[in-house]
Amino acid sequence: MSNTAIRYLTMLRMVPRYPRTITTTELAQRLEEYGYPVTMRSIQRDLEKLSVDFPLMVDESARPFRWSFERDATIDIIPALDLPAALTFELAQAYLKPMLPPRALAHLKPHFDEAHRTLLRERNPLGKWPDRIRVINRGLGGKRPAIDADVLETVTEALLREYQCTLTYQARNWPAPEDIRVHPFGLIFRDPNVYLIGTIDGREGIRQLVLHRATAGELVDEPLERPEDFDLDLYISSGAMGILHSRKPVFLRLRCDKPVLNHLIESPLGFDQVTTDIDENTFEITVTVGDTQDLRWWLTAQAVHCDILEPEWLREEIEGTLRSGLERARRATEK
Repeated sequence: MSNTAIRYLTMLRMVPRYPRTITTTELAQRLEEYGYPVTMRSIQRDLEKLSVDFPLMVDESARPFRWSFERDATIDIIPALDLPAALTFELAQAYLKPMLPPRALAHLKPHFDEAHRTLLRERNPLGKWPDRIRVINRGLGGKRPAIDADVLETVTEALLREYQCTLTYQARNWPAPEDIRVHPFGLIFRDPNVYLIGTIDGREGIRQLVLHRATAGELVDEPLERPEDFDLDLYISSGAMGILHSRKPVFLRLRCDKPVLNHLIESPLGFDQVTTDIDENTFEITVTVGDTQDLRWWLTAQAVHCDILEPEWLREEIEGTLRSGLERARRATEK
């Protein structure tokens, strides 16, 4: 393949889908980063030539011109969408639809539609796979809070480009919304919420910003400042997402009923979990976990199926919670 053809393909990949656009100036800068120094005039001629065969559109009211692909464009560039890829898009749609706002999903709709058409055309049994799968989330299935599409686009672009961003945000304990500048480190989807992990200028510590509490966002063309030792997986495993009661980990020893809690053998509570069979009806586990509110909720819910052997203070705390709940239930029946 000629060098010019490769440059064309590289340039096409840089053009976003409408309503996002890119200028010839920005294309020139990015192409130079890829090792293709070319003038803006040449880029303009190339795009005009490519628009004959590709669904490109241009906004000539701005200078320099702003280019984009049509909103519903599907780009038929080899390799074509094959059956496994089509199935992947179909599964991705099933998982993402409950979590993302409609406008965010609209960017992927042409790919989802093409995937669906590909599966319908196939006589292979794999083509009927979407009729044979369903995604069911655990829990009560409450309605997810709506996320502003502009906020989500701003945050994702800031994460991809490692830039700062500003948000109009109101935390639960703030009396009114505030304009804050954020250094984003990562996104965590924890049903039913989406959390932006990062720092806020003027405030200490790593924060968890719930995206549905932000009403506006704007990208800041400045590199973010991130601690060199920050790791998103380590942050999660520390228990930070479970509402920490303390930063000191808890060594947990439980005696569990079979078969009700057998899933703990297949899905350990932590990296260091050790499981020991006691008899045909029970087993014990020892594991180090975060000292979180989630841990307390889980232990309270499983109280009829497991005994807390260690630590004693946590067993007493859960017993107190259960006693309070029982007392409340008794008061309700007396009314």
